[in-house]
Amino acid sequence: MKYELRYEEIHEMIKKGKKISFVDMRSLKEFNDYKIPGAINLPILNDYEREIVGRTYVKESVDKAKYLGINFAKDKLPSFYEKIIELRKSYDEVILYCSRGGYRSHVFFSFLRSLGIDVKKLIGGYKSYRKYIRENLDSLIKEKEFIVLCGKTGVGKTEILNKLNADYPILNLEELANHRGSIFGGIGLTQQPSQKYFESLLFKALDNDKKIIFTEGESSKIGNIQLPKTLIEKISSGRKIIIEDEIDSRIKRIKRDYNLSDRDEIYKSLLEIKKFISPEKEKLYLEKFQEGDYDFLIRDLLINYYDPHYKKNYSKDDLHLANNSAVIKNILNFKNSI
Repeated sequence: MKYELRYEEIHEMIKKGKKISFVDMRSLKEFNDYKIPGAINLPILNDYEREIVGRTYVKESVDKAKYLGINFAKDKLPSFYEKIIELRKSYDEVILYCSRGGYRSHVFFSFLRSLGIDVKKLIGGYKSYRKYIRENLDSLIKEKEFIVLCGKTGVGKTEILNKLNADYPILNLEELANHRGSIFGGIGLTQQPSQKYFESLLFKALDNDKKIIFTEGESSKIGNIQLPKTLIEKISSGRKIIIEDEIDSRIKRIKRDYNLSDRDEIYKSLLEIKKFISPEKEKLYLEKFQEGDYDFLIRDLLINYYDPHYKKNYSKDDLHLANNSAVIKNILNFKNSI
């Protein structure tokens, strides 16, 4: 039996339905920046310890760095052992990795194997996984065909996607990017993922046998996240459904979906938008913000900023639908007609 595996082999196991638990042995900072989706973090060295060991490795000697690393790691082994035993009860495979498949994963892997524990190690660590994603993401995207929900801000495209998700494959890019895609798109949300982690999430979302996928029309960037060029092209060439709704319904939906109690974030976003509006409009918006008149703010932004910037690259084959009780039925009829 092989205990050290390439990511290509692990991916084949995932495609066959095996339940895999990835255990990331890197420091918490590394883990938070990017990781294999679904991985848990058991840092053999914390951020401070990693810095000390790395400095010793460079400035003193490899042997002294190894000695320090072992000393830092030894007290963590009992609790890490218990966690691995727990994971083995719930998963078909438990796979350890660190940055490059070096000391941090190998020390714990060897320790567990010496005790007869059935764990595996990812050859090349995260770096080899990342290489696999970079080399295969574009080809995966090209396998898909997209039905694209388009429409002005607040018409309910994401809301419709979420309803479709109960029974049909969707790609919710705003959810993956943790951003709604406009200057105000980060209000009420936590920090966006790194570009690397977003691409990992994107690969995971598309890694299935579904050919036709519903998604939402997006610009090339969602907040700080850059969409892959191949994905932009595929979405651009997809069949379009233009969702429409009355402005009062759009305002109500935006008030519901955004955290309007986060006044600091709203204020920061208003300062961001001032470069695109007149000084008079900026003054008016700040006054309405201080008064808490969000209905006026949202209405005016929609009519005078967002709607005029909305790109209408429609074709005669695109479908226009009102966001009403029949919208899901009409979307599915459109899908079945393709």
